[in-house]
Amino acid sequence: MTTPRIEIAFAPAGWREALDRYLVQHAHGMNGYMLSRGRIESLIRLHALNDAELARMGLTRDALPAFVFEDILQS
Repeated sequence: MTTPRIEIAFAPAGWREALDRYLVQHAHGMNGYMLSRGRIESLIRLHALNDAELARMGLTRDALPAFVFEDILQS
């Protein structure tokens, strides 16, 4: 079975760099690519929401990596 390729061209500029910074700080000794691979779709969906929608969920755009990875990484 082939893993589908997720295109992220529509994501806001800089979000991947923010994710990489988060993983460097919180995923010590783990391969960030392998860790994030299965969660990219969740990040893309959340980034597609506007700020008001995120606020109703109790989230800010800066908090998205921590929200998506909270079950496997400690802040």
